[in-house]
Formats: sequence, structure tokens, C-alpha cells
Amino acid sequence: MKALFCSLLITAVLVSCNTQSIKADFDKNFKSYNEMLRWHQLEDASLFPSESISAGYRERVKAAKDVAVVDYRVIDIKYDEKKKEAEAKIEIDYYKLSTLSVKTVIDNQKWRYQGKEGKGLWRLMSLLPEFH
Repeated sequence: MKALFCSLLITAVLVSCNTQSIKADFDKNFKSYNEMLRWHQLEDASLFPSESISAGYRERVKAAKDVAVVDYRVIDIKYDEKKKEAEAKIEIDYYKLSTLSVKTVIDNQKWRYQGKEGKGLWRLMSLLPEFH
């Protein structure tokens, strides 16, 4: 009976650690990505989108070449542990170098954990917002 209890306890701890690690990885990637947007490191931020949207993402990066981000605020994050997905709503204050008037855009980010056997990573599944 003790052996069974110990086995179940060890399994629960390992599963919990893996889940916490995946969540910690999300937090780290999410923060890094948004800081790159903040400091106009858009080429570096292009590493985060999934392959399925990378071409479209690069097009948005080109279109944002004259955009300067002033600040961003995290409005909401919904993290789904079972699906290994997250959605975040971000407000981004920016201006275009040609206009100098500050505007705000909402960036609805969708993230998904991709990988196998603990060797995965978080990928952005949504495009960079359009800065009008």
C-alpha cells in the first residue's frame, strides 16, 4: 500500500512539474516577445510565429518599419493548461514616424505549445497587428 501511494505521489509531482515548466516557458516567451515589440526588434520577434503564419508575419513586419511602440499593457491572459494554449489581449501604444500622433491598437495574441517529450516550445499563432 505504501509503495502504491509513493508511486502515485511521485507521478503527481512529475506531472505537476512538467505543467509548471510549460507555463513558466509560456510566461518567459510571452514576455520576451512583447518586449521585442516594445523595443522595435521586429526581426528578432519573427522567431516566435509558427511556420504556418511566418510569411504573413514577415509581411506585417515590413509594413511596420516606420512604427515606434511607446508602451504596451497586458489586458488579459487566458491560459488553457489542458490544450496547452493561451490567448492574450494586449494594448499597444505607437506612432508612425511620419505622423507623430500616438495611437492604440489591440493585439489579440494566440499561443500554442508545440513539441514532443518535453522538448517543445511556445509558438505565436496570430499575426502582428496592423498599425494604421
